[in-house]
Amino acid sequence: MDSLGTSHYLGSDSALAPLNDLALLSGMYGMFGGFIHAVALAGTEGAKASDFTTSLLMPFLQAMMSTLPEMAKQIDSGDYTAKDASLAMQAAHDTIGEVSSAQGVSPELFTPIYELMKRRVEDGFGGDDFASVIELIRKRPSS
Repeated sequence: MDSLGTSHYLGSDSALAPLNDLALLSGMYGMFGGFIHAVALAGTEGAKASDFTTSLLMPFLQAMMSTLPEMAKQIDSGDYTAKDASLAMQAAHDTIGEVSSAQGVSPELFTPIYELMKRRVEDGFGGDDFASVIELIRKRPSS
């Protein structure tokens, strides 16, 4: 199998491989959805998708990728204390949705994550970092 790519042992439970495959695909589709929305928004003022992607979006997303390990640590520890931009600041106004609509771009790819951020703030966690949104969607252990 290693001749086809890098293998990762996930444990003896055979259900872990397809579960992780779907988790990876979920991350991919989230990224693709953000890409499609970003290109559509930039394109409303004439930006070519290829130019916007290579000159602005890819460097920005590569910089944002470096935050994922810290977010993962927050999720593992349960300490979501905001270090830079709190959820309250990020969800204070739906600027992305409003500008998208004003530019004729549907905000429906962005709206679900914005609504989760807003709900987390309404639940009293406005001082948290973005990673805390996981608390609204993660499976709870059975009691």
